Amino acid sequence: MAQNDKPTFDFKANYLNFLNHKPTTFIPNSFTGNKILGFGAINGPAIEKGEQFGSCLDGFGLKWEYPASGGGAAIPDCKCILLEDITEWREKIKIPSPAEYDWKADYEMECKMLGEPDREHEVVDFGFGNGVFERLAALMGFEGALIAMAEDPEEVNAFFEALTDYKVAALDFIIDAYHPDTVTYYDDVATERALFMSPAAYHTLIKPHHKRFAQECLKRGITPLYHCCGHAEDIVEDMIDCGWAAWTSVQPINDICRLIETYGDRFGFIGGYDTTSPAGRAETAQEVVDEEIRRCLDTYGKYHKAYCFFGFRYANSTDPQVQGQIMGAIAKTAIEYGFQLLGGGK
Repeated sequence: MAQNDKPTFDFKANYLNFLNHKPTTFIPNSFTGNKILGFGAINGPAIEKGEQFGSCLDGFGLKWEYPASGGGAAIPDCKCILLEDITEWREKIKIPSPAEYDWKADYEMECKMLGEPDREHEVVDFGFGNGVFERLAALMGFEGALIAMAEDPEEVNAFFEALTDYKVAALDFIIDAYHPDTVTYYDDVATERALFMSPAAYHTLIKPHHKRFAQECLKRGITPLYHCCGHAEDIVEDMIDCGWAAWTSVQPINDICRLIETYGDRFGFIGGYDTTSPAGRAETAQEVVDEEIRRCLDTYGKYHKAYCFFGFRYANSTDPQVQGQIMGAIAKTAIEYGFQLLGGGK
């Protein structure tokens, strides 16, 4: 570090090269030159993930839980099924108005918890939780959501249209409060084996809404990123067509090397860390975690394009500071080993 405590290596420019599908000197990682706010850093605005230290209700009236086993990350209360019949969504579900929510208060709260972004040296990302499929599953349960998609796709599509109207309208308030460079849209549509739904259902019912949101980000000068856990490599070309700049957090059950070689000139991949292995568990020794980080950088970083490291380890605590310490240790190893691969200089 320089005496003014600013990095002498331009991590932000390096990360922007990744986002713009240019070669990277240093293997980028999500923790360096990039400030994650909203969902992804903490649970994000309560309008989407509930008031963790309050009513636990979100803007839709859904109750959430924050188990320590998941590091305090929000999950829908499985006893709170708000919608059993998709044809009743207009009567049963109140989609909140983003104009009535205090996004700036959330930004100020997050800055107090996580520190203000250093916009000269950091890209600022806003994580927008609960994409269209995740929201439907949160309201109906996964089984109910998938049955609704199969039995009444027209009503599901109408509901997704209304949800996307809300998401797009919220963008302007998010931009005004957070001034993000990127927005990460979270919508897990896959299991470890394959998509939750048939490819036809994804293309007909989900992709159009993903594409609309990504394109609205681009219209506003925001780079859109897409988060999806699971085995989703079969829809990478769809991700590219939607306009997402990168897929996060891509897991190693996907053939990441092949994906980089095939699509790396026009699409990025963030992740690679095996959270299903011992390296993802709270009780695992740091040495095991460090080895998984080095594996990722050796395996996927060798291309010096299209790859950005991201790793996650559960804290078994609801305290954001505890989770932050664990993530900080991951970031430290990724930076140090990244410089070793670069030649050891700072």
